[in-house]
Amino acid sequence: MEKPSASSDQEMERITLHMDTHTKALMQRAADARGLCLAEFVRTSAVAQAPRLLSQITATRVSHDDFCRVLDAIENPPTPMDDLVDALR
Repeated sequence: MEKPSASSDQEMERITLHMDTHTKALMQRAADARGLCLAEFVRTSAVAQAPRLLSQITATRVSHDDFCRVLDAIENPPTPMDDLVDALR
């Protein structure tokens, strides 16, 4: 099995991954189909999925109508309630 190449300024770290026999066999077949060793297949798959997952948890999706209502509220804010005006004085 070939070790991933690392540039001289990048330190490689090891992780341990446990999985059941069927999952390992499935992943090994997929790795073989791509011409990769299992470790490289797992690494490249995880790296490809990470940005997508992170964008899903950091982005807020709203409907078109809700987006328009937010923009309208920003452009035409409601008049502040008397209690709020009094509290800010």
